[in-house]
Amino acid sequence: MVQRILRVIRDGLFKLRPDPSAELSPRETYAVKAGQTYQLQSYAYADINGDFDGHIKFALMGQSIQGFNTWFVHSSNAQVEFDGVIVYPHEDQQSLPILKVVRDTTFKRRPLQTSVLDPSETVNVVAGRRFVLQSYAYADSQGDFSNHIKISINDQEDFLNGRSTWYVYDQHAYVEFDGEVVYPKIEPNDFVLRVTRSTLFKRRPLQTSQLPANEKVDVAQGSTWILQSYAYADAQGDFDDHIKFALKYPKDFVNDLSTWYVYKGHARVEFSGKIVYPPPTPTAPPPPQYSGTRFRLPGSYGTVYTDQPIIPGGNFTWGEATKNGSRIPPTVAVTENIIGLARQLQRAREQLDRPFQINSWYRPPEVNNEVGGASRSQHLFGRAADIQVSGLSGRQVANAVFGWWNGGIGIYSNMPSVVHLDTGPRRYWGF
Repeated sequence: MVQRILRVIRDGLFKLRPDPSAELSPRETYAVKAGQTYQLQSYAYADINGDFDGHIKFALMGQSIQGFNTWFVHSSNAQVEFDGVIVYPHEDQQSLPILKVVRDTTFKRRPLQTSVLDPSETVNVVAGRRFVLQSYAYADSQGDFSNHIKISINDQEDFLNGRSTWYVYDQHAYVEFDGEVVYPKIEPNDFVLRVTRSTLFKRRPLQTSQLPANEKVDVAQGSTWILQSYAYADAQGDFDDHIKFALKYPKDFVNDLSTWYVYKGHARVEFSGKIVYPPPTPTAPPPPQYSGTRFRLPGSYGTVYTDQPIIPGGNFTWGEATKNGSRIPPTVAVTENIIGLARQLQRAREQLDRPFQINSWYRPPEVNNEVGGASRSQHLFGRAADIQVSGLSGRQVANAVFGWWNGGIGIYSNMPSVVHLDTGPRRYWGF
């Protein structure tokens, strides 16, 4: 018989309701100490209505506390083990998303206009605030949240007015995981500006020497920007070989401005992974030449570039696997694991016929520790990637590949747009 254990890992409270401690009476809480263990009949981290504001709901086996068998505990304070193996938080779910606020805004208890809410249901938050999240959501079974993100704050010291759960307008904040934006996510109808050479964004389509310093900004090769719109000409003519573009999300605004120009020889506009401007020259393609950052792989694999496909003709690059060359695989084994995963991901991409966004692939131990990854995470060996697929939720992607994917498949209640795929042992979680 499987031994199911709840292990308390941090001093905290058991609660009869998954609400802030300040809202509960003393009879609804029970103090527990780190190291205590309890045998479980069952546990859950969500139900049909969503998660439990970052809590684990559990039923005790053969005992009660204060006359009650079923309690809640915040998941940062406890873990669930089956025969000594941690089953919750799930593998790699220990890594938590981060909310970054980019505009002075209002956090709300309900996703409504601020003017219709009671002042007790709102709190002002300034641009630049950062919150580690237990979970986030952009919709539930009743629909979306009227362009709001529902968040559950992880750290009690960051709770606002003693509460962990709030809503925030999705143009005033974004959710990040391992340095990549996971929400708002790229949609199939989004145009993307890709910078192909280190260059300048300009406020006017003039020679750089003609512009004052406050009308130009350096941008790095390889950076991408989600667009609201773009143009290469207007009624007065073209823009002297520049692309005029408007950025879609306020989080991406440059110097708080959305509209800029860039020289068309240094950038291109893509739609669904295909170049739409400047139009490709209708000539025979030259041999592949890469302009990304160059680095050397271990063993006999030699030199590669960040914009070079991992497998010939594939869609996944060494830059995506190595975080733009900042996480170079240390051994031949890790390199070969990356190549093996790229082959599997290519099959999945061709099946879904949609762009994939890689949020996290290979992680060195120090990076894995920083983001709170599991101690034996498949990311450490180059065998795992956390992915978003344009236009699909993590659950939809997992369901699509479930029948043939031979490794791990994970979906997360705290990151609904992300799916974890790995080439480790066959297992799955979050379904």
